[in-house]
Amino acid sequence: MAIVTLITYYCGQEIYLSTDLKKRKILLFIAVSSTLAILGYFKYFNFTIVTINNILNISYPLSDILLPIGISFYTFQALSYVFDIYRETLAPSESLKEYALFVSFFPQLVAGPIVRASELLPQLKESISITHQNLQLGITLILWGAFKKVVISDNLSPIVNATLSNPIGHNSIDIIGVTFLFGIQIYCDFSGYTDIAIGTARIVGINLPINFLRPYLSQNPTDFWRRWHITLGRYIRDYLYIPLGGNRKGKFRTDINLLCTMLVCGLWHGAAWNYVIWGGFHGVLLLVDKSVHKISFKTANVERARKLKNPKIIISILITQYFVFLGWLLFRVGDPDNLIYCIKKYVLFDFDLTMSEIIIVVSLISVICIIIMGSVNQKISSFFDGVITKDWLELIGSCRFTCWVAYVGIIGVAFLALSPNQSTEFIYFQF
Repeated sequence: MAIVTLITYYCGQEIYLSTDLKKRKILLFIAVSSTLAILGYFKYFNFTIVTINNILNISYPLSDILLPIGISFYTFQALSYVFDIYRETLAPSESLKEYALFVSFFPQLVAGPIVRASELLPQLKESISITHQNLQLGITLILWGAFKKVVISDNLSPIVNATLSNPIGHNSIDIIGVTFLFGIQIYCDFSGYTDIAIGTARIVGINLPINFLRPYLSQNPTDFWRRWHITLGRYIRDYLYIPLGGNRKGKFRTDINLLCTMLVCGLWHGAAWNYVIWGGFHGVLLLVDKSVHKISFKTANVERARKLKNPKIIISILITQYFVFLGWLLFRVGDPDNLIYCIKKYVLFDFDLTMSEIIIVVSLISVICIIIMGSVNQKISSFFDGVITKDWLELIGSCRFTCWVAYVGIIGVAFLALSPNQSTEFIYFQF
């Protein structure tokens, strides 16, 4: 991290001072290539060796490499600083100390959100201000994030691992059910960390950008990537998709740019082919979505609430999540044989069900039908729309102190009663 900080800081300074375009490009190349070389060595060296060994049928030994925690996140963050200076949309930091604080800002250092220099550096210039409002809202976010991680995600982890680590022999209802649970697990795990990071920063008066906005209410794949890991989505859009040409060079080139962007997004998540396949899968979903809805790949106003007052919207959400959760199978199951088996069971329902499983399926279908029919009713749909889209954490964080203490007490009791005996590390720590 120190090396990445020094390289990007001094290259950024020289790029800003230089008026020679050729020199600026050389400095940008030095900053990008050297920084990505560090990331590539730690994260992808052994992956490359394994791939070459498999292709050439050789057994070149692997290196004993420890992956630095958060290297993908602070590398991207440091590169955005250099890119913005090169584009002349950002002036360099006034001191190395200030810039080093930006790169190593602890709350979001190891798993995001990915913050741009233009968002964080101005705030770091201000003196720390711990107000009652920030303290209460920060603790609210931290407790809720920890609840999602420990109580929900860590309790689901053993169930998911038991099935997806050895799925052979399980029927469709098992695979679909556990895939759904993994989707809940990874969301609560990752968004839980993000809540903790945002809450910790908020306590000292720092505002970090939102990273999730009810992604499982997405109406299409494009909408999903406006709601899931928002800071990564805008990063790859601004620093990869648009520089590749975006949608400015015809439909074919646009499709290639979009697919390449999502493949890189998948590879960024981890040094394994299942992550690349997952990225390519979402790239294909986005291409299909663009061709059907003619949607441009750009960030929408993520604060705008979606009104769940139309049966078509409910059906669109269900169809979208079917494919999103299919993608989670690609993300989670690394063994090719196990993955093929899981996909078959997920896509080709085998109907080999016990009576209890039949009851579960019928009950689930009935609930979905009731929700779809209920969305026609204005009062019912308005009620659920308000419940789902309301920012409850903001409300709790700004409520009266006595009510807030009750919230803290409820979360505390839930921790004591529902926490598992053993907690696991955050999933995104490995990225």
